[in-house]
Amino acid sequence: MAGVNAYADYTRMNLCGTIVKEGLEAKNEASAILDTAIALSTIFHMIDWIRWTLLITSALVGVNLLSLFYFLSVINLPFGIITCAIAIITRFSDDGADCAMAGKQEMRSLFLALQVVCLIVYIPTCFAHIVYFKLRGVEWCH
Repeated sequence: MAGVNAYADYTRMNLCGTIVKEGLEAKNEASAILDTAIALSTIFHMIDWIRWTLLITSALVGVNLLSLFYFLSVINLPFGIITCAIAIITRFSDDGADCAMAGKQEMRSLFLALQVVCLIVYIPTCFAHIVYFKLRGVEWCH
């Protein structure tokens, strides 16, 4: 929801970056500076949310959805790392830094800046369930 909120934020049409045009076209270009990175990040986080919901459903309800969980993991791990890299590069580029200034697109820029935290936390949590299953033992898993 935070990604959708950042994508559709009321400040998205505030001018920033190296735009020299005026009018609606300039506002659309200003919005486009961060739009792609925010959209990709939102898709990545939604897939990951669905992935962990499948794991929790498997654990609590007893329905075996682990194959779907692992399938989404294979897709989302490289996609997530690439997406976080795109978001970080976009945010800390010259245009992205200008958009982060006060009165421009601050909240949208903050969302992209927080992808640094997501990248740092995401990699270890991708393997958390494997470590937990290993610690619990084979008998517990079956």
